[in-house]
Amino acid sequence: MDFFNNILDFVKQQYATFGYLIVFLGAYFENTIFLGLILPGGSLVLLGAIYSSEGTMFLPLVILFGWLGMFLGNSTDFWLGRVGVIRLIEKTRFKDKLAPHIETARKFLDRRGGWAIFFSHFIGHIRSFVAITAGATRFPYSRFARYELLAALIWNIMYCLAGFFFAESIKKIEGLFSGVGIGLVVIVGVGFFGYKGYTWWRDRQPKTIHPAKKLEDQP
Repeated sequence: MDFFNNILDFVKQQYATFGYLIVFLGAYFENTIFLGLILPGGSLVLLGAIYSSEGTMFLPLVILFGWLGMFLGNSTDFWLGRVGVIRLIEKTRFKDKLAPHIETARKFLDRRGGWAIFFSHFIGHIRSFVAITAGATRFPYSRFARYELLAALIWNIMYCLAGFFFAESIKKIEGLFSGVGIGLVVIVGVGFFGYKGYTWWRDRQPKTIHPAKKLEDQP
C-alpha cells in the first residue's frame, strides 16, 4: 500500500503544480486521432475533477481547460482531414483497421450534418473520425466550430461533475477505508472509466473470422 500511496502522492504533487496544463494537454491529445487511441486523456481530465474535490484544483478551471483542449484537439483533426490525412491513412498498414471507422463517420455526417459533430462526443472515439471526415468533405469550419464548442463544453461539464461528485461521495465513506482516502477515489474512478473505455473500444473492433472457422461453416 505504501508503494501506491507514494505514486498517488507524486501524481497529486504534479497536479498541484501543473494540473491545468495536464488537463489541457490530456484533453487535447486524447482528441487527436493518432495519439487519442493510446493516451488516457479522459482519465487525466477526470483526475483533475477528482483532485478539485479536495481543493488541489478549482473545478471551473478544470472544466475550462478540458473544454479548450478538446475543442483544439478536434479542430486539429478537422484540419488534418482538410489537408488529406485520409489519403495518407489509406497508404499505411492501419488502413484496414481505420477504414471502417472513417466510413461509419462519413455516413453519420451525411445523415446528421452538423449534429453528427455534436453527438459524436457521446459515442466514444468516433468524434475524431467525424472531425477528420468533416474536414475532408469541406464542411465549413465556422459551422464545425459552433457544434464542437457546444458539444465539448457540455461533455466536459458532465464528465467533470461526475468525477467531482463521485469523489465527494467516496469521501463520506472513506473512514471505512483508513489509510486509503483519495487513493481509493483515484484507483476506483480511473479503473471504472478505463474499463468502460476498453469495453467500448473492444466492442467496436471489426469482427474477423478465422479461416479455419470459415471452412467449418462450409457445407
